Amino acid sequence: MAINPYVTAPEFEAHPTYLDLGDLRSGIADPDAQTAELENVLLMASSWADGECNQPLAAHQLTLATRGRCDAQGVLHVYPTDRPVRSVSKVAFGETVGAQTTLTSPAYRVEQNQTILISIGAGAARPGAWLYVDLTYIAGWVTTTLTAGATAGSTSLTVADPTGILPGHRYRLWEPGVEEVVTVSEAYAPAAVTVPPTATAIPLAAPTTSDHTPGGGWSGMPSDMRLAVVNYGVSQLMRPDTAAEDSYPDTPLASGTRQKDPRRDGSGLVAEAVRLLHPFARRM
Repeated sequence: MAINPYVTAPEFEAHPTYLDLGDLRSGIADPDAQTAELENVLLMASSWADGECNQPLAAHQLTLATRGRCDAQGVLHVYPTDRPVRSVSKVAFGETVGAQTTLTSPAYRVEQNQTILISIGAGAARPGAWLYVDLTYIAGWVTTTLTAGATAGSTSLTVADPTGILPGHRYRLWEPGVEEVVTVSEAYAPAAVTVPPTATAIPLAAPTTSDHTPGGGWSGMPSDMRLAVVNYGVSQLMRPDTAAEDSYPDTPLASGTRQKDPRRDGSGLVAEAVRLLHPFARRM
């Protein structure tokens, strides 16, 4: 389940949706209340995307209790559930449950995002033996927001959740009107993941080119994934003026009149969102 929307309210408002977003909460004039409701819709759309892909899409740390096999070179083969794998912080292995050897910061390699190869050392286990494995790793795509403003020329940016951010990697700042790509300094050393996350200053390889405000989006998510969230959000906000425009006429929420209408306007956006997410879905 998504904890924060994968697309911020300002980003959604800047997208050419052609929707009136000023009256999401009818009868309430406070613009902050309207923004809060839009954020709720975007959070639900983000959680829907998680469900469509059968895994959390935002970068997250998990500990996987599984089994793996050791080869003759002392390399442990483990198959992750959540993908893509960003980093591996700890592995515990052994032929007996409860009698395991633990390695922190192990040497590893991810092959085709399907297998994690972890060096445990020749002789650490019998070649070909199946081992009980507890694997702690980070998977998913970085999605967070800035917690502090920054001026053009800044050499660091502070984010709400640094989970998954890696040295040398490039991320996009999606703040409308001042979008830019930033590269994390190779000197950045990711800290241990905390719950709740700890706001962290991320050093940059090159200064920013624009001013940025708190709440601006910092993302490593593919554009198609974010567009799917936007499309699904739009489908939920489409309000039919007449029965003929109702996108969900056959649902229990529809009136008796609308249940007779065969058209599905908003469902086309949902279908497009499903198509966009298909390459990222985990096969069960």
